[in-house]
Amino acid sequence: MVSERDSDDGSSRRRLLASLGAGAVSTTLAGCADVLPDGVAGGDETGAVKGDMATGPTNWPAIETGEILSDFETLEEWTARTGELSAAPDEARLGSQAAVVESDAGTAGMELRFPDGLDLEGWDVSMAVKPASADRIIVEFLAPTRRERLSSIRVVPDGYDGWFRMDCGYQQKPGAEPALSNVTGINIIADGSEGGPSKLLVDDLRRTESASNGAVVLAFHGGHDSHYEIAAELLAERDWNAAVPVTPEKIGDSGRMGLDELRELSDRGWDVCSLPAVSTPLPDQPADRQRSVLETARDELASDGFEDGARHLFVPDGRMDATTYDVARDVHESTFLYSAGTTSVPPTEMHMIPFIWGPALHTGVRRHLNISDQYDLLTVLRIPRIVDAEDVGVNENRMSLDDFGLLLDHIEHRDLDVVTPSDLVDGTLDLDGDEPPVGTRPSGTVLEAGQSHTFEGTGSGESPTFDLDDGVVVATVSHDGEEIAVDVTKPSGLGRNENLLTTSGNATGESIMAVDDDTYRLEVDADGAWSIDLFQPAVHADDLENLPIEASGTGSAFVGPLWTDRDVRVVATHDGDGTFIVDGSGADGSREVLVHRTGEFSNSRSYKAGGPVWLNVEADGDWTLEIVDS
Repeated sequence: MVSERDSDDGSSRRRLLASLGAGAVSTTLAGCADVLPDGVAGGDETGAVKGDMATGPTNWPAIETGEILSDFETLEEWTARTGELSAAPDEARLGSQAAVVESDAGTAGMELRFPDGLDLEGWDVSMAVKPASADRIIVEFLAPTRRERLSSIRVVPDGYDGWFRMDCGYQQKPGAEPALSNVTGINIIADGSEGGPSKLLVDDLRRTESASNGAVVLAFHGGHDSHYEIAAELLAERDWNAAVPVTPEKIGDSGRMGLDELRELSDRGWDVCSLPAVSTPLPDQPADRQRSVLETARDELASDGFEDGARHLFVPDGRMDATTYDVARDVHESTFLYSAGTTSVPPTEMHMIPFIWGPALHTGVRRHLNISDQYDLLTVLRIPRIVDAEDVGVNENRMSLDDFGLLLDHIEHRDLDVVTPSDLVDGTLDLDGDEPPVGTRPSGTVLEAGQSHTFEGTGSGESPTFDLDDGVVVATVSHDGEEIAVDVTKPSGLGRNENLLTTSGNATGESIMAVDDDTYRLEVDADGAWSIDLFQPAVHADDLENLPIEASGTGSAFVGPLWTDRDVRVVATHDGDGTFIVDGSGADGSREVLVHRTGEFSNSRSYKAGGPVWLNVEADGDWTLEIVDS
C-alpha cells in the first residue's frame, strides 16, 4: 500500500521535482494534453498516444514531469502479447485506472505500437510498475524492428510486490544498431517463475528529457584501506569524487578507514553513505525495527560529521520488500540496491537505484559504461577491496589493481562524468555534454620515431627499466616454449600491470600499445627461451587506412594505423579456446578494451575512436575483424 504521504501534493513530490533538476522537462499533466494534439490514428505527430490525458492528483510512483506516452485510461492502443490485459481501477496511480497483464504461464506481456514512429532520441522512458508476480520486468524498444531493439531489464527483489518507478535505462543491445529516432513499438514483459503465474500492473508511461552526458557513481563498499590508499589517490589525479558506503560500527576496524580518513574524503566532496549492519535481512524484520536500523545508522553517520552522505542508503544483502522501500523513502533521500542495468541521470526513481558489481569489468561493466556513454545514462558500480592480481582468488570479494586501473581508464576515455549520490539528489550535476568534434585528417607526420629496446631471456623474470616516448610501442615477441605472457608496468607507479602480449601455441607474435613519456619494465611469464623487440615507429598521414577495413589472422597481431572520424563499430570473431582480447589504441595515447573473453566469440563492439588508431588482437586461434563507422 502507498501511504497518505505518497498520494498528496506535499513534500515527496517537491523532493522528486527538485531531484530532476532544472534541465528536466517541466510539462504538467494538463500541459501534456496541449502537446499531444489530435494526429494520426493511435498517436500525435510525435507518435505519443493521443486523446484526453488524465488530470488531477497523482499517486506515487506516478510523476508530473515530462510527456505522457500512455496513461492507460483506455487500453485500446495496447495489445496483450501473452496472457490477458485488463483495467485495474483500484490500483490507479494516475487518472482512473492502471493496467494489469497476467498469465498462468511464466511470462505475461503487452505491446504498444507507433505506426508513424516515436522519437526517443534525447529522451528517457520511465513508468510506474507493481510486480504482483514477477521476478524480472523487461521493456523492449523496437527501433525500428526487434532486430534493432534496446532492452531494459529490472530484476525484482525477492518478495517485492509493491509499486515503484522503473527508469528504463538500457541494458542490452542484442542486434543491429538501433535508431531511437524511429521507435515503432514498446513491449512490456513480466517474467515470473518458470511454471507461472506472472502478473504485472503498470501506469503512467512517460518520457523525460535525457541528460547531456552519461555518468558514473563509484561506490567503495566498506571503506577499506585500499579505497583510501589506492582509489582516492587515483581519483584525485582526475578530480573525481565518489561514495563510500560504510557501517558505522565498523569504522576504524582492522583494514578499514578510520574517522580521520573518512573526514578527509568527505572534505574533498566524497559522500560517506549508510550501509547498516544487519544480522537478519531487513524484509524479515517488522517495519518499526527496519526503521530503527536505518535511522540509527543514518544518525550515527550524521553525528560523525557526514550529514550529506548519511542521506543515502545502500541496502545491505540486496534485500528489499515493499515495507523496506516505504521506510527507506521516509528515512533517506536516495536508496541504492544491488541489481543490474543503467538508469536516468538523475533517476526519476530515487529509492531503487540499481548498482552492479564493479569487478565484472569484462563481463558486463564495460558494456554498461558504453551504453551510458552512448545514451547519456547512469551506471553505479560497487567497488570492493582493491588488491594485487595474484591476491584476488576465485569468487573473492576483491578487485585487482590492474582491472581497477583499466576501469578508470575506460571511464575517462568514454568521457563519462563521475558524480556522487548528493549530486543526483541536490541537482548539482555539471555534466559535460559537448559533442566531440569530427576529427580533421592530419597531414605530414603523425608520430615521430621514438625509442627502441631489445630483451632476451629464458623462463619468467623482469627486464631492466627502460624509457618510452609519448605515442605507441610495437612489440615483436618470439619464444620456443608453449606459452608466453608479457606485461608492462611503471616501477614508479602503484604496481599496476598492463598486458602487452599473450600468445599460446605460436612461436611469434606482434602487439601494439599506447604509452606515454615514462619509465617502464617488462614482466615475462614464459616456459622457454624468448626475445622481445620494442620500437616506436614513425607514423605519417599517408600510412593511415580508411574505413571500412576487414582483417584476419591467427594468434597475436595488430591492425592499423587507421583513420577514424569519430566512433567506430568493430565486428569480431574468434574460433579458439583460450583468451580473446581486442584493444583499441590511439595516437593520442588513449586505450580502450573492446573484447576480453575466453573461447569462441562472434559479436560487435563500439569503440570511442576518433583520429589515428590501431586495433590490437590477442588470440590463440583464428580471428577476424570488420571495422566500420558507427
